Amino acid sequence: MAGYLAGDFTNQAQAWENPPFFAQIQVCYRPLPWQVFQGIGFYVEQAYMNHLEEPYRQAVVHCQGVGDQILLKNYRLRDPQRWLGCGRERAAELLAMTEADVDFLPGCDVILRAEGEAFYGESEPGCQCFVQRKGQLTYLHTTVRLSAEGFSSHDQGRDPQTHAQVWGALAGPFQFVKVQDWSHLLPRG
Repeated sequence: MAGYLAGDFTNQAQAWENPPFFAQIQVCYRPLPWQVFQGIGFYVEQAYMNHLEEPYRQAVVHCQGVGDQILLKNYRLRDPQRWLGCGRERAAELLAMTEADVDFLPGCDVILRAEGEAFYGESEPGCQCFVQRKGQLTYLHTTVRLSAEGFSSHDQGRDPQTHAQVWGALAGPFQFVKVQDWSHLLPRG
């Protein structure tokens, strides 16, 4: 699963096919050194295609096997500016990252299960991954499908009381295709 996720991805084809509903986005999952989590982790940058130097989302993800499931545990960077650009051109600086550079986001794990050659999953139950967006408290609900070709992701911000969608793509999941494979950079424990 980590090999599928390690890389740089774009939804260019989807955005060109349906520009009113999908912005052109590039997202990278750069493998982290083993010592950050004593396991597999990724530094994540997500940006509009023409502004890769200004990501609108930075995160860290730790992959953890639990029984027949894989948890993608989500973390916030304590100093996002320090790591800006490390997804691509400044990747060598990730060697300095430690677990002290991130804060765990409780309630924000994504739970994946293998189904054939792909992995499917969604946010952990409980509606506890809170996101403040435009002055309104929402919770994040994510669905994911990951395969060798790429991944689809549908992030929705929902109202904690009504569970109605407040923000996120209305036309369905973003479809990302891998344009650069970094699976050879995955650490060996």
